[in-house]
Amino acid sequence: MAAPTTLPALLTSLTQSLSSALEVTPKIAAIEHQKDGISLLDVKNELLLSYLQNLVFLILLKLRNSKPDSEKTDEDDSKLDESVRSKLVELRLYLERGARPLEEKLRYSIDRFLRTADDVERERKAAEMEQKDSGSDDDSEEDSEDESETEATSRKPGELSAGPKFGALVSDVATEKSRDGGAPGVYRPPRRERQVMDAPQRRDKSDRRGIKSHTMEEFVASELSSAPLAQPSIGTTIVQGGRKMKTDAERKEEAERREYEETNFTRLPKESKKDRAKKAKQSGRSNRMQFGGEEWHNLGEGVDRIDRLTKRKQSGGGVRALLDKSRKRGIDTTDGPRGSGMGPGIGERFNKRVKVLEGGRRDRGK
Repeated sequence: MAAPTTLPALLTSLTQSLSSALEVTPKIAAIEHQKDGISLLDVKNELLLSYLQNLVFLILLKLRNSKPDSEKTDEDDSKLDESVRSKLVELRLYLERGARPLEEKLRYSIDRFLRTADDVERERKAAEMEQKDSGSDDDSEEDSEDESETEATSRKPGELSAGPKFGALVSDVATEKSRDGGAPGVYRPPRRERQVMDAPQRRDKSDRRGIKSHTMEEFVASELSSAPLAQPSIGTTIVQGGRKMKTDAERKEEAERREYEETNFTRLPKESKKDRAKKAKQSGRSNRMQFGGEEWHNLGEGVDRIDRLTKRKQSGGGVRALLDKSRKRGIDTTDGPRGSGMGPGIGERFNKRVKVLEGGRRDRGK
């Protein structure tokens, strides 16, 4: 409902509000006031009455200022008008931000209590009508007993469960003292519901497939496709001094980045060295050499592999070597008389053997 803009409409609405307020005033006065604090109903009524008083006073000021033979100056009238307006704004703020949110929070409980009171009043009136219809006192006593029984059975067990529990807001001092003064017992942890870990989800067949080669896809799209393709300008795909060529994925990512920057008028941070190394490692190109837009393996790797595969074994390669190994004595052993061991050739064989072993170790470490 829109607020009245003209003065007659405003006066009419104000008269209706005052008449309704006068009708409700005796009922409100009959309600007993609380000993501790003030009720929400009293606060709301006081705010509404103050708002109406200030509104009436503002209307009187407007009517008085409209007369040409005004006694006060315009400056005093404007100050008084401004003070009344500020008071109206303050009262409206209290009503909108103070009383209304509290009513919204207590609306469910208040509606339930009002419905209960209406039911009790309706049952009381019905009982009075039954008492008037019945002429004997015995019948009236029986009706009252039936009324009490029906009232007890008609109440639902969950009527008071939705209402506010004011006893829970007050701390139990006696219980706290008994807890503090009592002997410490065994700590028993609260029982919780058992949490079961979810089984790991199996990957689909599409996830287990091998990663597609972007190079092969670019080759098929550019060489084997008959559809027209937009080619970049010559030289725009060469990076790192000709050692690398931009791929379609990199050019697409760069275009998306540029479009985002132009749309949002912002600059994205430059990719760090750590992020570039991580991306290269994910793409599997960290251990490969790139030059001229092509990926090259180390040239010495293939030569070393060929040399290892074609190299012959030094020992055990012929029949003569097998025959020499089958002999118990060495090659230089003779059947003649043995020396005393004190000659100049002592230790020569041992030294030769040591040199051979050392040479083999050095060759093996190379």
